[in-house]
Amino acid sequence: MAKIVVEIPEELERKIKVFPEVNWSELATDFFRSKVFELELRRSRELQRAMFETLASKSKLTREGALEIGKKINESMFRDLKANA
Repeated sequence: MAKIVVEIPEELERKIKVFPEVNWSELATDFFRSKVFELELRRSRELQRAMFETLASKSKLTREGALEIGKKINESMFRDLKANA
């Protein structure tokens, strides 16, 4: 497993030491995992929007039909990202 060094203010370190029962490493890992998921989801939305706009500009689909396809793509990518988190 990789290691990351995180610098925190001394005051926060003192407060953390009051709670030795907390697995701070696991807590930080969970936070990192959650933040990466959030960023991947945001990035995938941006990619989807760009792809959608490119396809829509060359397509005879109605706006409503294209939005429905986009919605299905979003749902699928969300499930995939969630499964890999």
